[in-house]
Amino acid sequence: MPFVLDDDQLRAAWQRHAQSTVHEGWRTRYRAHLQAIADAPRADLTTRAWQERLWRDKSITPVGPGDAVNVTALYEDAEIVDRVVDLRSMQLPHDAEQRARAIQGAYNELLGLVATRNVRVKPAAKLLRIFAGMLPHELTCVLSYEPNLAAAELVLGPQRRAHLELHVLMRQRLRNVLGPEQGGLAEEVLRSTFCWWLYENRDALAHGGAEDATHEQSPEPSEAPPLVLWPFGKQWKGNAAIRNFDRHYRDIVQAAVAGVARDELVELIRTDEQYKHLQPQSVRTQVSLVKGLGLLEERDGLLRPSATGEELLEVDQPDVLVRLLIERVFGHAQLLRLLRESGGALAKADLVRGLQSIYPNWTTAFAPTALLAWADALGLVDQEEAGTWTLSDYGRGWAARLPAQLPAPPKEVAIALEEELNELFGPSTVAFPSFAEIHAEMQRDADSSRFVFERALVAALDSGWRLSDKKRFVILSGLSGTGKTAITGCYARAVCGLMAIDLNTHLATVPVSPDWRDPTGLFGYFNALHADPTFHVEPALRLLLRAHADSSRPYFLVLDEMNLARVERYFAPMLSAMETGRELVLHANESPVNAVPPSIPWPRNVYIAGTVNMDESTHPFSDKVLDRAVTLEFWEVDLPAFFARRDAKDRSAEVEELLLEIYQHLRPVRRHFGYRTAAEVLDFVAAMRVAGEPGGTDLAVFGKILPRLRGEHTPELEAALTGVEKLCTARELSRCRAKLQTMLAELRQTGMTRFWA
Repeated sequence: MPFVLDDDQLRAAWQRHAQSTVHEGWRTRYRAHLQAIADAPRADLTTRAWQERLWRDKSITPVGPGDAVNVTALYEDAEIVDRVVDLRSMQLPHDAEQRARAIQGAYNELLGLVATRNVRVKPAAKLLRIFAGMLPHELTCVLSYEPNLAAAELVLGPQRRAHLELHVLMRQRLRNVLGPEQGGLAEEVLRSTFCWWLYENRDALAHGGAEDATHEQSPEPSEAPPLVLWPFGKQWKGNAAIRNFDRHYRDIVQAAVAGVARDELVELIRTDEQYKHLQPQSVRTQVSLVKGLGLLEERDGLLRPSATGEELLEVDQPDVLVRLLIERVFGHAQLLRLLRESGGALAKADLVRGLQSIYPNWTTAFAPTALLAWADALGLVDQEEAGTWTLSDYGRGWAARLPAQLPAPPKEVAIALEEELNELFGPSTVAFPSFAEIHAEMQRDADSSRFVFERALVAALDSGWRLSDKKRFVILSGLSGTGKTAITGCYARAVCGLMAIDLNTHLATVPVSPDWRDPTGLFGYFNALHADPTFHVEPALRLLLRAHADSSRPYFLVLDEMNLARVERYFAPMLSAMETGRELVLHANESPVNAVPPSIPWPRNVYIAGTVNMDESTHPFSDKVLDRAVTLEFWEVDLPAFFARRDAKDRSAEVEELLLEIYQHLRPVRRHFGYRTAAEVLDFVAAMRVAGEPGGTDLAVFGKILPRLRGEHTPELEAALTGVEKLCTARELSRCRAKLQTMLAELRQTGMTRFWA
């Protein structure tokens, strides 16, 4: 239960504070500053010198990183100056509740006005200090969020109030218990600092006594303490740039104020007009990051703002978020240190290279560029006219608080990665070929030329893979046997030939197994049962690791029959990484196992294709998968062109004509067949002829085409089966005719039919 001081306890605490000399020096400076403000004529207060003093003087209290916020543009801004000076004579209601709302409203209004001026970061803390100087009868020196909340809880009990409202109501409770202030500004200062004294001694007061705390000399120490950064293994690796940056994080926390389930929170965010374009998984990832930063916590199965999250909502200054990002997200501290140690301005390319040298897993500029975007959005850096970057005053304040040693990747991992990059792979000297070059190479290639690939489909595959360097993912659906797997292999062979690279190490075709329920079938698994733990690596992961180490060349991963298992389960890490740009997690061990690191940056040089069939044996795709892929459909089959590419000895005009006629009957009901089936019928008939056995055509059509026929009764299906039955009767294919007649009878009697009756 929260501890609240009753009247007697509050009087006893006041007596101890009034007799204490712990903060005497601070109180003297504080009183002198208030006296100077009270004595200054209005005309003097409007001068640049006085405005600078009001914004910069730390006599009331330093405000930590907020002191470094640059507000020089406000010193001679006539509207801002008048509004600040008018605070001294502000007319306030007699009722405490109304006064609290009036002062908080004035602060919100003035801060909003300041935000429209040429300032990078809202000077929220500095403005609080100005209000405390201009309205000493109503406010206190406890300007930090957490101390103010703690002091207010002792004086008022638990409250959900805005920051300055708590000040006003605390001061009113003190008047109610101690009587009105009688000693002028000295008394105002004593009551103001009493609120800080209560915060300092809150633990002792809760246990029945109080001893003057001497560890602090003012509400904020003049020298802010060094930041304590999380170890490398625990930190997030980089931070994707997002629309609205810190505002987006605040909106997520705000949406959870009443307590909300995770999925409901995702939908709440997406109802906002400015975020409706985001995919659910993208928002879900941001919610996870906000929770990981400690801004949300789970209570009673619902996400709610933590105490830190509530502070983020209450305080416009981004201090709390900056601290969390520096402490918990790898790269923010390193960026500040690079700029501080440069002694001047750095070009973006130099910053990217500097961060990549610290963390070689960042093989592209994505993560470093995103970190720079965050630093810019938070006001930590300034861009010079020449396009170079420097630390802002605000950024210098944070950089000064960094510890001497920053978290870094384990040395052996960095060395191994560097050696792999430098020794195993040299930089590519050949650019990725154009579509025209690739298509021409596919036509020249002997292996590719035997397939029939419509130029438009090859162009669609090429465009799908080039559409986004973050998710080069194409799904090839449609009729079985139309060359879905073949087209990806032929495309990869053409690219590798043009770039003079080895196809075998740059292409992996992985058959998906129906029993895949997690990523182990794709990546492999960590085996901790051995004396020395090992990692069993699957072919897909081998390709990903090669792509990671060789980022300048393309790698092709083809997942054959991708939807035989549920894609959302076994492919989840890949879907998340390609969407967010964050790292691809490979296993949960903190260090590499058998040279397999715990995670790698998403390799943007991996071109993924999944071939799928949609029938009773497969699973449908969720929107989560489809949102990340470009889907192509293979339904059209050019049989004449296919027959023309076969060797003359493998052709039969009679069988080809029959196949074309059957195809025409089945095409309208989408039960037609592809190139593979047509080739196998021709090959079967030829083999029967060589063996001197009759009836090859009847057996081939019966065994390769009729099993595909099934469905519920429709006029179109009945017409298709009737047409094929008549054709088989005319061609004296007795086995096929009898089967089709049985299937037609079943269709008419039961309303459905299938070959396997």
